[in-house]
Formats: sequence, C-alpha cells, structure tokens
Amino acid sequence: MKYISIKVILLLTLGTAALLVGCSESNTVFNEPEAIRAYETDAQIMARFVEVDRTTGTFVLNPDKKITVSDYLLNSGREELMTVSQINRNRFIKEMEAVNRQLSAVKRSGGVSAFIYSTLTSNVVIDGDANDSFYISKLNEDYYSHGRVASLSLEEGKSRSVSFFAQSDMVMTVNIGNCTTFYCAQVSLGNQSNSDSKIIFISGVKSFIPTHNYRLVAPSILDNNKTLSGITLICGDNVTVSIAR
Repeated sequence: MKYISIKVILLLTLGTAALLVGCSESNTVFNEPEAIRAYETDAQIMARFVEVDRTTGTFVLNPDKKITVSDYLLNSGREELMTVSQINRNRFIKEMEAVNRQLSAVKRSGGVSAFIYSTLTSNVVIDGDANDSFYISKLNEDYYSHGRVASLSLEEGKSRSVSFFAQSDMVMTVNIGNCTTFYCAQVSLGNQSNSDSKIIFISGVKSFIPTHNYRLVAPSILDNNKTLSGITLICGDNVTVSIAR
C-alpha cells in the first residue's frame, strides 16, 4: 500500500508540473507585445486634436474636440484617438511640451510683438504687446504675394539675416517644409540700428497647409532700409519666411 501511495503521489506531481509548464507556455504567447504602429501615423491622428489655449498661449491636446460633423453623433474621432499607442502618445506630448516651454519662457520675458500659432484646423494670431503699434493679421490662404523683397530660410540654432527695402505695410509668408511634428521659430523685423525692433514668434503642428500669409504694419520702423532675421528653435532647417511689398 505504501508503494501504491508513493506511485500515485509521483504521478500527481508529474501531472501538476506538466500543467504548470503548459500554462507557462500559454502565458508567454499571450504576453507577447503587439506591434507598435508607425509614429507618423499616430502623430497625424493626434495632431487633429491639437488646439491653442488662448489663456496660456500654449498648445493642448483636446480629446473632446469635434473633428467632423459625425463626431457630434458618433464621436468616431475620439474612438480613433483611443487607438493610438501609449508609446507614440507619450512621444507626441513630449514634443508638444518642448514647444510649450519655449512659448512660456518667451511670454514671461516680454518684448514679443506677436505670436502666431498654426494647427491642422486653425491659424491664430495673438498680440504680444498691447502698447505696441505693430499690427499683424491673417490673409487668405489663396493670397498670391507679389513684389517679394526678401526671403530667409531659417537654421536651427543659428541666426540668419537679410536686408531689404520696403514700406511699413508688408506681407509676410511663412512656409513650413518637411519637419518634425511640432516647430518653433523666432523672426525679427528691424533696421540697421535695431534688428530686433519687432519680434514675431512662430509655432505650430505640422499641417497639410504648409504656407500661411500675414499682413504686417510696422509704422514705428521709420526708415525703408529694413532687416529680416530669424532662427529655428525646434524643427530643423525647414522654416522659410518671405517679405513682399
């Protein structure tokens, strides 16, 4: 009887071990990580939900934003946003926060005449100095600038400048080439004595509409011999600014 008991116990032990091995193998297969979707694909989805917080002057991700008319009934846009991988979401927010830190620092320092924000669904201009005589406004996207007098391709981490001749009423065109998801640049208008007379801070998220036009009125820049200078802070060397009469 003792021999039979030991044999039974041995068989039960071996059977239990086999079950544990089987469960372990099953869990290993179940826990294999799923393939992560390309960042560019998820970034395009998240970019649709980026808005400008006019109070703070920074970008925010609004999951409740209505992208299409059907979102008011089906909320399909939010459902698509939920399919974004957490890894790609973290990277996107990290890039957005890098631009927001630049914006916050510049806003605290003062001296900026205007802030320009571009998203997939909006193009916002916020006055930086209420006491400044400088004026900037949006023009239609199909506006065709003529009489170009200056053009400057901005470089990351390196300031560039060019001189030009124009009146106080000008048109500025901003073109964003292939770049990272977010971009941030500083543009200055001035003259020989003060190249930073008027400072414009340009930022945004990569859009399907790469070119934007603005009307500039800078009566305080007295002489007609002006300078245009600028530097890219985030985005590489893919921001071009042009001035036309």
